[in-house]
Amino acid sequence: MELRKRELRAPFPIFVAMTLFLLQLCAGTSQINHSESSTQIQTSVNTPSAPNSRFLSSSALSLTGKHSSFRWWSRRRHRYRVSRESIEFLFAHNLVRARVGEPPLQWDGRLAAYARAWARQRVGDCRLVHSNGPFGENIFWAGQTNWKPMDVVKVWADENKFYDVNGNTCEPGQMCGHYTQIVWRDSTKVGCARVNCSDGGFYAICVYNPPGNFEGENPFVSYHDDIALLREDPPAVVVNPF
Repeated sequence: MELRKRELRAPFPIFVAMTLFLLQLCAGTSQINHSESSTQIQTSVNTPSAPNSRFLSSSALSLTGKHSSFRWWSRRRHRYRVSRESIEFLFAHNLVRARVGEPPLQWDGRLAAYARAWARQRVGDCRLVHSNGPFGENIFWAGQTNWKPMDVVKVWADENKFYDVNGNTCEPGQMCGHYTQIVWRDSTKVGCARVNCSDGGFYAICVYNPPGNFEGENPFVSYHDDIALLREDPPAVVVNPF
């Protein structure tokens, strides 16, 4: 295929504008050079051995500000980034909540960082203990490490068969606190983490804010006076190796 050659012609007004721009640029450059020469001469006369301290200090401040801003942005981005694992945890929670008509949770990087910090403390022993922090918590342990976030949340959510909605009670001898925390209406944010333990086990934790599972309250009702109410975290879920 033969390509057509098109001759480009710049309109006269564009040519005039470019000429004026170049003239202004040359004038500005000469003015800057003149100012720098005057400053250097004045500085050399007053302090022959010292450079222009004002220029150096302002440049250093500008460069330092840029680098510190970049480092702060990098740390913030690393702290609050959402990984594929995080998305799976969040999706699994919101899937359970959608089934009962509850609004979706939001992923919170600070809660995820809190969960990671506690999970890392459990790498060596995999102890099934809560952090006793200000948030709601669901924790999990399994003997194998092939558990996905969806699988972990499903184990918690399957406790719904032991929960009596009308009586707001759990079947005697069974657990349902993990499920009620997932669907707790006043909980709006979540952050999770998981680790492979040194003994070969698998540990996972999800942290919720505001916390749920307040005594005597229904998970499907919104409350605004949760201060000073006693709350009991659900026990850990333990899954024995297959």
